[in-house]
Amino acid sequence: MNYSYKRYWEPSTSQALQASLGVGAVGTALFLPLDLLKVRIQQRAEGIGIRQKNFYAGYNFNRLFRQIHETGVGMKGFYVGLTTAIWARSSHLFVRNLVYKTLYDKYKPPKPTNDLTGREKQVISGIAGGVAAIVSNPFDLILTRQQADRGFLPEYRRNIKGVLHGIARTIREGSVSSLYNGLSANILRAVILNVSLTRPYDYMKESMWIMFGDTYFNIPTAAFCAALISTTLSLPLDNIRTRMQLAFKDPAKNRINYSGLIDCYRKATIIEGYEALLVGYYPYFLKNILYSLFTIYAMDAIETNWKKQAGLAEKYICCLLYTSDAADDLLCVDLGGRRIIKKK
Repeated sequence: MNYSYKRYWEPSTSQALQASLGVGAVGTALFLPLDLLKVRIQQRAEGIGIRQKNFYAGYNFNRLFRQIHETGVGMKGFYVGLTTAIWARSSHLFVRNLVYKTLYDKYKPPKPTNDLTGREKQVISGIAGGVAAIVSNPFDLILTRQQADRGFLPEYRRNIKGVLHGIARTIREGSVSSLYNGLSANILRAVILNVSLTRPYDYMKESMWIMFGDTYFNIPTAAFCAALISTTLSLPLDNIRTRMQLAFKDPAKNRINYSGLIDCYRKATIIEGYEALLVGYYPYFLKNILYSLFTIYAMDAIETNWKKQAGLAEKYICCLLYTSDAADDLLCVDLGGRRIIKKK
């Protein structure tokens, strides 16, 4: 059956890509110091684990921040690899959002009042994140090595000057495949991160809307819960990825040598305990929640401006969007155990 319906408004693929790349670049620059602190903590913990059971999980990132600042590098030291970080984030967002928008447009219901279910969006997000991780892995590897470089002894430092220099040096020291060290962990991390952010956020936001209506704390609460879940689930793989990407070709330079993802997990848990894979939790969580909130509000502001430029007034709907074409034949929709009466 062919439908002639058109949706009220949604951004084109080019608009979505342009906005996400711009917002992603700014967000990356704003919260890069938190990422550096996470990598330094993970670097310190390798082979040692959590030495003290305390609020900071053995590593006080506030103290680490002061230690790095007092070395004389100032705030500039926390923005090591900024250009590489933007390359990594931009390449990841471009591929992730392109794949997501393509799959979403292909499988979305034809009627403008309908949308994909939460599980369907989860699957699309996971696929898009995994594909994007393959493309961005070389940039992630170079960034991780730049951030951790001053944590090594001077004779072990790689002294990477930029993206191209880092890529050339990595290939020279090993091969092209060396750019994909930690790829398996990076793919799984990206899949889990996308899946565990998308569904919990949508679920919490809808639940808050049902219980409290349209309030200002719906988005922050939903983002906080989603970031908490995604951080807990993805951090172990992030730790494994960091270890594998920082590994030297010369086995004598490594604290522990790994042959792959499973071997890294096995050795880390045996030597350091299972909790060792959660080091760096606080800066990682802060980065996730702050980046998520910044992205949500920035994209919302951009889309609102586009609607105004297109001459479209704000349109408030008194019930949630129906999740399937079959729901149109019913007088109500059962969502989360609550029956939402459709307004005719």
